[in-house]
Amino acid sequence: MVSSKTFGFSHRLWRWLERLGFEDDPFALYEAEHERDYLSYFFVDRPYLYDVLGAPAHPQTAFLMAGRGEGKTATRHMVAYECTHGKFRRQVLPVHYYDFGLLIEAVQSDVTKITVRHHLGSVIRGIVKALVDEVPPIYFDHLDEMERRLMAGYAQAFGDPVAQLRLSQIITVQPLQLDWDALSPLETLSTLSGLVLKLGQTPQNTYKSLYILVDCVDETSLGPQKAAALLRPLVSERTVLETPHVAFKFFLPAEVGEALRQIVELRPDRLCVRSITWNREALRDVVQQRLAYYSRDTVIRLEDMCTSAAKARVMDRLLDTSEGSPRTLLRLCQALIHHHVRRTDDTLIDSVDVTETLIDFQQQLKVEQQIPEAESSLATATTSEIPPDKGLHVSPGSGHVWVDGQQITPPLSPQEFKLLETLYRHAPHIVTQNELIESVWPQSSWEADESYSEQNLRKLISRLRRRLAVSSDSGEARFVKNARGRGYWLKAQ
Repeated sequence: MVSSKTFGFSHRLWRWLERLGFEDDPFALYEAEHERDYLSYFFVDRPYLYDVLGAPAHPQTAFLMAGRGEGKTATRHMVAYECTHGKFRRQVLPVHYYDFGLLIEAVQSDVTKITVRHHLGSVIRGIVKALVDEVPPIYFDHLDEMERRLMAGYAQAFGDPVAQLRLSQIITVQPLQLDWDALSPLETLSTLSGLVLKLGQTPQNTYKSLYILVDCVDETSLGPQKAAALLRPLVSERTVLETPHVAFKFFLPAEVGEALRQIVELRPDRLCVRSITWNREALRDVVQQRLAYYSRDTVIRLEDMCTSAAKARVMDRLLDTSEGSPRTLLRLCQALIHHHVRRTDDTLIDSVDVTETLIDFQQQLKVEQQIPEAESSLATATTSEIPPDKGLHVSPGSGHVWVDGQQITPPLSPQEFKLLETLYRHAPHIVTQNELIESVWPQSSWEADESYSEQNLRKLISRLRRRLAVSSDSGEARFVKNARGRGYWLKAQ
C-alpha cells in the first residue's frame, strides 16, 4: 500500500485518518499509472472490461474509448493484471505499447511517413521485452534449435539492448540472420506469435495468444491532434489486426477514437468497439471501494465520515460537480478531506466543509480549463473540418453537426447535442434510456418520478429527430433508431 507520508502530507492529516480507522489516505492518488500495483483491490468492475478481455483461445482486437479521467488506463492495467496474475495467467502474454518515441524519431516527427512496419517494429520490441519480463525461463525449453535461433534473431533485430542481453542468457544460441524487410508485416508478426505459442509448462499447456495493449497515443511529442493520424497505418492494416493468436487492445481518448472512426472503418462485426460511461451508482462504488480498502472495511461510505447535517447530500453534491468523471470525483474527495483537516480539529466533515470545497474546486476547474480551451480555439481557427457528403457527422465537444455535408443551423441546443453526442460515441450499439438520462441530465434527480424522466427523454428524442431531418422527406427517424424496450441507437449513414 502506498504511504501518503511519502507524498508530503501533514501529520495533522495522518492523525485524522488514523482516528477514523484508515491505514492511509484513500484519495492520495487518482492516476491509474501511480496505482497499478494495487488497483485490482478497488477497481470497479464494469461490463466493458470483460468485453475487451475476450477469450484467449479466440482473441479479438478491441477499441475502448473514454473521456479523460474516465478509466481507460485503469482498464488497461486491469487487462494486464488478468493476463499476469488473474484468470488468464500463463495463457496470454501482455505486451505494452505506449512508448512511441522511437517511431516518431524514425520519421523525424513527420506523421505522414509512418507505416505499419514502423508500428510493428515497436510492437515486436515490446514483445521481446515481455518475453524476458513475464515468461519463466523454463518455458523456453519446448523450442527446438531452429526456433531458438529464430527467436534470438527477433531479439537481435528488434529488441532493446537490455532485453537482448537477458534473452541471450536464456537462449544460448546464435541468432538466425534474416532479411526482415523481405517479410510482410503479417508474416513478421505471425511468425513470432507462433513461437510464443510454443512456450509453456508442457507441450500441451502453452500460451494461447498475445494481447498488444496500446495506450497514451495522445501523449506523444506530436500532440493529441495527430494521435489518430499516428495510429492510422496500424489500424488500417486489417490483416495485421486479425493476425492469428494476436489481439490489439486500443485504449483511446474519446476524441481520438472519434477522429479515428472518421478515417478508418471500425467494423463492430469484426472488432470489439466499446465506450466507457459512468452512472451515479458506479461512481459511488469508486469512492466506497477505496474507503473500504484503505480502512480495512472500517469505513464503507463517505457519509460515515460526515455529520448528520452533511451526510444527507454530500455524495449527490460531489457527483453533480464531477460530471461523470471518476478522476474528478476522487480529486473532489481529496480536496474535501484536505479542506476539513486545514479548517478544524473536529473528526467529522460538516456542511461548511462541503460547500467551501465545492466553491474552491469549481474555481480551480475553470482555471484548468482555460489553457485547453485556448488550445482548442487555436486548433479550430487553423484547421478546417471537412464532413463527409453522405450521412451524419458530429464534431465532439464543438457543438457542430453535419447531415449529408450540410451543417445544422442554428446549432442544436445543449441537451440535443449532448444526447446526439452520447449516441454517436456508442454507435452502432444500443444505449439504454437510463444511460441517456444520466448523460443529458446528470445534475437532476429523476428517481422520484421515473415516468416523467422517460417522457422528457422521448420529447428530446423527437426534437432531435426533427432537427436531423433537414435532408429527408421520408420521416424523422433516419439516424436515431429505437430498440423497443432496450433504448436507442444511432445509424450514422
